[in-house]
Amino acid sequence: MTVPVDLADGALGLYGAVGDAFAGRRLGFGRRRAAVAARFARRRGRDEEAVAATWFAALLADVGLIAIALPPDAGPQRRDLAHADAPLHGARIAAAFAGAPPAAADIVRWHREHDDGTGAPDRLRWDGIPADAAALGIVDAFLAAVEDPEQPRDALEAVFALEPESGRRFAVERLRAFREFVQAGDWDEPCAVMLPPIDDDAALRALAARIDARDGKADGRSERLAALGRRLAARLEIDANHIARLAHLLALGRAAEPVPHDDFDPFSRFARDSRNALAQRAAAIAGSVAGYATDAPHLAASAAWYEDGDAQPLAGLLGLLLAVDALNPVDAPRRLAAASGTQFAPETTRAYLTLLSDDR
Repeated sequence: MTVPVDLADGALGLYGAVGDAFAGRRLGFGRRRAAVAARFARRRGRDEEAVAATWFAALLADVGLIAIALPPDAGPQRRDLAHADAPLHGARIAAAFAGAPPAAADIVRWHREHDDGTGAPDRLRWDGIPADAAALGIVDAFLAAVEDPEQPRDALEAVFALEPESGRRFAVERLRAFREFVQAGDWDEPCAVMLPPIDDDAALRALAARIDARDGKADGRSERLAALGRRLAARLEIDANHIARLAHLLALGRAAEPVPHDDFDPFSRFARDSRNALAQRAAAIAGSVAGYATDAPHLAASAAWYEDGDAQPLAGLLGLLLAVDALNPVDAPRRLAAASGTQFAPETTRAYLTLLSDDR
């Protein structure tokens, strides 16, 4: 069974948006790149299987950056070497999707190779670079020029900006074909492709686990929060599946190259400020994908305190889950009792303390 390209409105779209965030690009860049790359593949006469593989690879092209965690003092050379491996990591992530087009992982792996052999990760050259991967490299560079925040260009300006790289980074004939494609005028239209369905819940869990693994202190956190959230939801008459999904979506707030500092006391104002920044980033990424847009307000509000007013039960529970995950259970009753009615809703606090008591 295959379904239309609106898969980008689900968990696949989150992967694309996370790649955008790590690459420092506008949320939605990967989705636009996927549509343009797929249309260019059709223009080149590729069959529908290759078009679908190109679309999939273009959406996930930057997601390999998730596996690169550098210390704050990493120098330019170390950063460049680490980033050269991003396509390798991205290829593994693409290949892990059940039902992913078989060629997609290879397109991700080699889309940053250069015609003259100076690219990454394998320094392929000339015809050794798969055509679909090389075409994606052109599309990526073209859209980066179109959306350059310092010097945005219209389409024709952007494609001509690539000309100095003809015969070096890009094959001469392939770049000429792309220029003709852009000049035809319909390069930025939506592009429907057919792909097998994706298990969105499993894909989201895997994405959250990958983000958590960037920081040893956060490894496994999303699963812990989701499991505890399900148990508390039953006591608070909250949708358990929804709170578990939100717990995994919170990990999106850590989709940035620096690993966030996480040593603050969970009840301090410093922790609140830090978590508010993470909550806002998680909300922005989720809100950029149609299937998760309604989750964004809950994520954004998860760092708020009960005393701020306008309490949202789901957001309040998320805030509690984050705080108690950092607590020693022995200290939890005293710390939570002091925060009840100020940081956390009294009924949410009572539900957790009762659960804690039952577990002893």
